[in-house]
Amino acid sequence: MPKKTLPGYLKHKTSGQAFCLIHGKFVYLGKYGSKSSRERYEEVIAEYLANGKKLPPTKSSDEDVDIAELAAEFLKYAAEYYPSQHGKTGGELWHCKHAVAPVVRHYGNNIISDFTPRSLLFLRDQWVEAGIARPTVNRWTRHIKRMFQWGVTYGLVGADTLVALQSVPNLKAGRTAAPEYKEVEPVCPEIVEKTLPFLQPIIADMVRVQQLAGMRPQDIRNLRSCDIDRSGKIWKYVPFTHKTKHRGKTRELALGPRAQAILTPYLIDKEDNPTAFLFSPADAAKARKLGMRKKRKTLNKKGDVQPSQQNRSKPEAAKPGKQYAQDSYNQAIHLACKKAGVPIWTPNQLRHSTGTEVRDKYGLEYAQAVLGHTSAKTTEIYAKVNFEKEAAVMEEIG
Repeated sequence: MPKKTLPGYLKHKTSGQAFCLIHGKFVYLGKYGSKSSRERYEEVIAEYLANGKKLPPTKSSDEDVDIAELAAEFLKYAAEYYPSQHGKTGGELWHCKHAVAPVVRHYGNNIISDFTPRSLLFLRDQWVEAGIARPTVNRWTRHIKRMFQWGVTYGLVGADTLVALQSVPNLKAGRTAAPEYKEVEPVCPEIVEKTLPFLQPIIADMVRVQQLAGMRPQDIRNLRSCDIDRSGKIWKYVPFTHKTKHRGKTRELALGPRAQAILTPYLIDKEDNPTAFLFSPADAAKARKLGMRKKRKTLNKKGDVQPSQQNRSKPEAAKPGKQYAQDSYNQAIHLACKKAGVPIWTPNQLRHSTGTEVRDKYGLEYAQAVLGHTSAKTTEIYAKVNFEKEAAVMEEIG
C-alpha cells in the first residue's frame, strides 16, 4: 500500500519562519520551533484533512492574508520576472530577497493592513544603522513597495495600503546618515601592465580585450563566437545578455585589430562550438596542466610521466566551469595584484580607464558611444576629465 504522508513542519531559512507546503502553496506558521507555530501547524493539518486534503478557500482581502503569505507568493513571481542566468540567481532577484526577508522576519504574522509607512520607515532605519549604502536602501524600499503593488494587482492588498506606503520618500544624497557608494576610479594602465604577467594567460587576455573594447566585466565573461560579426574590418560584438537588455536596449561593441589579434586563436579553437564561451576556466586548467607537463624533467625513456607523478585527481572532484564567474574573475586579479606588489584594482575600473582615455583623445561624444551610454551625464561619471589637461588650461587662463 502507498505510504500516507502529511505536509511536514519546515523551516524557511531566509525569514526563520516555520511553514508547511500544501499543493505548492506556502502556509506560514510563525517562528520556527515556537509553541504557537506547532499549535498552528496542528490546526492547519486538521483543516487540511477536514477539507478532503485540500486547502481552505483562498483568502482575498488584506484583512485575512498575512504578510508572510504575500511575501512567499511575491517571491515566486519575482523568481520568474528576474530569471537566473546559467543557473545562478540574478542580481535583481538577490536584492528582492534581501528586501523582503526582514519584512517577513518582523511582520510575517501580521495581516497586510497592519504594515504601515511607519513599518517601512522602521526597516529603512535598520538598514541605515547597519551601514547599507543609500542607493541600496532606496532599491530595497522600492522592492517592498513593488511587493504590495503586486498584491493590489492580484487582489491580496487593499489600494489604501499601497497608497500609504508610496508616501515614504527615497533617501536624498547629503540628507541621510546612509553612506554613498564608493566612486569607481580608473586604473592606471601602467598598473595593469605590471599585473598581467602574474595572471593566467587566459585571464590576462580577458583583461586586455576588456580594456581595449571598453567592456563591462559581464561582456568579456559572456563572449562567444556566435555573438561576433566578423564580416567587416572592425568586428561587431552583440552580447546575448547585458545590463540594460531588460529595457529593450541593444548593446554593440566594436572590436579593433588589437582585440581581434588576441581573440583569433580562441575563435579557431572554438570553431566547432560557436555557442561556447571563448574564455573558459576548464580551458585554463587544461592549459596549466599541459604547461606543467612540458616543464617536467623527470620523464622516463619513453617520454612518459613517471608512475609516481601520474595524474591522481579524483573523478568525482569538482571540475572547472565552462564560464568564468564574476567572483573568480575578480579574485584572480586581486591575487595577481598582490603578487605584483601593485594597488589592488577590479575589472570594473578597466571600463572607466577606457572611457577616460577616449574622452581625452576624442571628446565626450565618442566616449559615450564606446561605453554605450544613452545619456552623456552617465558617461561623465565613468570618463573622468584628465586633470593634467585641465591644469594646462588653467596655467594659461587662470
